[in-house]
Amino acid sequence: MESTAAMEAEQMIKRLSQLTDKSNSNHTSDADRTPVATDVQPAHQQEDTEQGAQNSRKYVQDPLLGGKDDKVLKIATFSLQKYLKEREFADEFLSRGGLQSLCEIIRSTSGNTLAYALNSLTSLMEHDHGWATLEIDFITYIVSIVTHKQLVNVCRPATAILIKLICADKTHPNPELQCYGFSVIYAAIKKEPQFLPVLVDRLQSQDYILCLNSLSLLNAMLKHVTDDLRGWFTSELYNFDMRKNILRLMTEHPSDDLTAHLLEFQSLLIRNAHRRRRTQVSFDNPEHVDSLNYIAQVAGLRDDENRWLHLGFTTENPAEEFQQTGLLGLENMCAYVKSNEASFKKMISNQNNVENHRRCPFGRASVEATELLCDYWGITNGYATAIDFQPLVLYYDATHIITVQTIFHFFNEMAATSADFSRVLDLVRSQLKFAMRSADANRCLADFEKSMLGLPYQTIRERRIRELEWADDLLGREAITNLRSRIYKDSYDIVRQQRINCLLQGAWFALPNKQRERSNTLTDRGAQGNLTGPNVSPEGLTSPTTSSNTNENALSIRNRFVRLSTNRKYLHYGDFTDRHPSSKDIEELKERVDISTIKEIQLHNSRVSRLGPPTPTGDQSFRPLSTRLPSNVTISTIKSPTDSTEMPSFTIKLSNTSLSGHSSFTFHCTSHAQFSEWTDGLNLLLDRPITNKVTAEYINTLTEIGVKIKLLSIGGDHMEVPTSSLEIPSIPPGLGEGFFYLE
Repeated sequence: MESTAAMEAEQMIKRLSQLTDKSNSNHTSDADRTPVATDVQPAHQQEDTEQGAQNSRKYVQDPLLGGKDDKVLKIATFSLQKYLKEREFADEFLSRGGLQSLCEIIRSTSGNTLAYALNSLTSLMEHDHGWATLEIDFITYIVSIVTHKQLVNVCRPATAILIKLICADKTHPNPELQCYGFSVIYAAIKKEPQFLPVLVDRLQSQDYILCLNSLSLLNAMLKHVTDDLRGWFTSELYNFDMRKNILRLMTEHPSDDLTAHLLEFQSLLIRNAHRRRRTQVSFDNPEHVDSLNYIAQVAGLRDDENRWLHLGFTTENPAEEFQQTGLLGLENMCAYVKSNEASFKKMISNQNNVENHRRCPFGRASVEATELLCDYWGITNGYATAIDFQPLVLYYDATHIITVQTIFHFFNEMAATSADFSRVLDLVRSQLKFAMRSADANRCLADFEKSMLGLPYQTIRERRIRELEWADDLLGREAITNLRSRIYKDSYDIVRQQRINCLLQGAWFALPNKQRERSNTLTDRGAQGNLTGPNVSPEGLTSPTTSSNTNENALSIRNRFVRLSTNRKYLHYGDFTDRHPSSKDIEELKERVDISTIKEIQLHNSRVSRLGPPTPTGDQSFRPLSTRLPSNVTISTIKSPTDSTEMPSFTIKLSNTSLSGHSSFTFHCTSHAQFSEWTDGLNLLLDRPITNKVTAEYINTLTEIGVKIKLLSIGGDHMEVPTSSLEIPSIPPGLGEGFFYLE
């Protein structure tokens, strides 16, 4: 005997197929009833029309369908949204060809019926299997829906479908679904050229949900764009003036949900810059060669043996000059030249008319300006974890131009020589940090330019002298900066392991009265790790039954113990009346949550600080580090059952929701320390950024201690710390390609 889910799936697919066929036949019925005498249909079209008419007569007589096809189809797709959230039903639905029927409904309907069908497909795709056969024409149709439909209830599920397809690239955990990714969406976008302009334009929409969905889709595209299309995609976003819309959203006091997505966009920009920085400039790449030739051509330099020296490089091999900053440095230099070609040509000409030791080398200045900005924004180490807005990141090119101009300005004011270039950079680095610490300069490009170029040189110099008196210049040297960066990565790994160890050891969590009343055993599906079932409440617990004995038992439960399995795949938990013993073995915890089903972590705590730690820089004080907050952050507080103080809590949202529309699991922490350990432990376990100031401070504390210990060792050995970067000598002849210098 077939299972209930199999019977329901078969019945639903038959109903959908009948309704779809009937709907399609009705579209042609008018033409059949009132043919035009002068029109003659081809034979195969006549056969299709006759067959459609036969189907129409057949289904009108069906007592199940009656004569109200659209209404019945709407009801069927509405129910399908709920059924497809159940894995067993979804599997049967797929095995009986339901995916094709659902796609046909999406193609042939509109309004609420289309919205229900799209939501049904979204529910199906939450199971992460069975939808690897979607055709490019259908994907293009979904792109068209997002582009041309304005209804939020239609755009929202269509956007979610595209996000799922974009994320289904080579990084997807299921090999079956590694067949989509950005390249597939790119093919659809080329057929719908208004897609990107519409998405960017919706960022300034007054409809909050429409704006949020558009930004979420753009973030997914920016995160999964392939290396060969990354340059095209980012340039397209800039051409459509996305930066202006993002900046407006940042300055309009966005909600927590929108703030999280804006911070993610900012983080993705920094990560993409980090990837470009790691991409080395090569003469084997035609685009790199064209960029270098463009710079030399605008400067008016002929193709002779000294043209790169005249441009301000230290050698005649520009690819070697960009080893530190990679492709990012070359792109910044090109952007500087394009900003004002005439001014650039005049500047190079003036520099070449002075003595060699009096020249301010443009090539080196541009590369060093890129490196200064990379160090400040965390691009160098790739840890893009900011929890505060940094609008100037959106205008990286313009910020780089102002920084290069500052280098030339200070070089002239100091009457410096080529031997003084490192001193000029120290002063520029100090002024850059001073300008970035200013709230106005950090949010407005004009104020940043004023802080960098508008202050008198004497004022800047006096402030720098006071800084040197306050802090030892040793900590600002490049060698110490690089040391701090390496120790920071080690400290990050140590804290990550410590946080995950807290999960492996397990911890007790309180159950407030409201949750105790609903506490009961999970359904078999919940025990398998998805917390889904017919009576799942928003807290991830089954609703109370009608039995008084069950309610009495639930009221007696006051504590929950949660522990991560040794394979780090499941969170095991159980509810108990007391906290003895202090720890529970995995075997005692009968329920579990599959880690792979966690799609987001919501924070509920009015006292959680959103200030982050700084990234390693050359200064003693760190700038605020960024950490992407999870989506849908809400602020609330609860009362601990044993204390009157406010205690934080958080909720994990699961990818597979229940029939009641809920699938979540709430942790009511007993202390702020436990809140920090478990929220960041779960984030780090899922390879997500940290969200708590306490964890960030631990990382920075370990970093500072590590740096001081290294400095003590250096001082004890009477070693001299260089004031600038050391030149790497060439590989000795005869050692072959396998020889390299270890950093």
